[in-house]
Amino acid sequence: MGWRSVTLPLLSLLVAACTVSTVDLHDTLDLNQASFQEKLADKQGLADEFLACTARAFDERTAVPAEQLPAEVDGRPDGPVPAIHKLIARVKEGRPTQAESLHILEDTLADWRRTSYRHLDLHKLRQILDVIKQWHVHIDFEEEELVDDGSRFAQLLLAYNKAYFGDIRYTAEPGPGSGVRAVARVTSNGFIDRNGNVWKFPGLSVEVVKEPGQRPAAATSDVDSRKITADLTRVFLEAFFDAAFREPAAAGATALQVQWKSPTPAYPAFDADHPPISLDAFARVTRDALRTEAAVTSEVGKAVRGGSIFSTQNETLAAGLETAAGVIAKKLVEHGGFCYFQTIQRTERR
Repeated sequence: MGWRSVTLPLLSLLVAACTVSTVDLHDTLDLNQASFQEKLADKQGLADEFLACTARAFDERTAVPAEQLPAEVDGRPDGPVPAIHKLIARVKEGRPTQAESLHILEDTLADWRRTSYRHLDLHKLRQILDVIKQWHVHIDFEEEELVDDGSRFAQLLLAYNKAYFGDIRYTAEPGPGSGVRAVARVTSNGFIDRNGNVWKFPGLSVEVVKEPGQRPAAATSDVDSRKITADLTRVFLEAFFDAAFREPAAAGATALQVQWKSPTPAYPAFDADHPPISLDAFARVTRDALRTEAAVTSEVGKAVRGGSIFSTQNETLAAGLETAAGVIAKKLVEHGGFCYFQTIQRTERR
């Protein structure tokens, strides 16, 4: 009787440890792909055209022969995985050692594609956070090398990171009468994603307060480790998926400000005169993506903060995990939604 009193609770813990390492997102994370395929299923060839679209970056999409199945593109599974695989291969050309770490993102997406239901492996999500940390360390110590790196991912990551921290620059200007030229600091408006949303390092939010009879005092918002971790996770993943998918960006986006090295073409801007999808569809895709991000962030947040074996008491880590899951889901919905409306609009034009 004694061994059972020890063994049964231990087995329960082991079973719990196996089950809570994944989050079932069946009711939360459709990624729009399944529902879009259902809508296109009764239209000849459109479902295949949609899937082929998701396998390519926006500025690499061309008409796909009807007999070519999406699964045959680059010999990879259909869906967004081929675009991710191609991006990593390009990064390897300039940074083979560091690029190897990016395969964890490809593996995570392949998991979502292979299963009949959507589940998220929290162990892999934690590995993604480790990779993000490594790449941000590269920025700290190898910024000059990244400037010379011609890959889209390296250029976007550097630009997004600098914009988030204000892209601080100093300029010289005339001094007050003494002949000594003064130095003025200039900062950017923060990182602006392709939809026009803004993120900015909290320490840059300076407000000058003048109390009666007192000298002016500068107040900044608190630099919270949870927010910083979440923001840097977002910056990395936005750069990674933008480099892979390159859906057109709204005016003002940081991606449109990058000075690309030849022969890399500029990041595509959303042309309102010749829109790839209608403005209403663009807004719909954005709303769907944000809703998905909110839902997935919430589900993962509950999993990593609950009473399960996998849950963490580290709030900073939890913020990174839930942000990573939410942003990945958002970028996949953006990509799938854009392809769906592009497929429909191209058909209407034909």
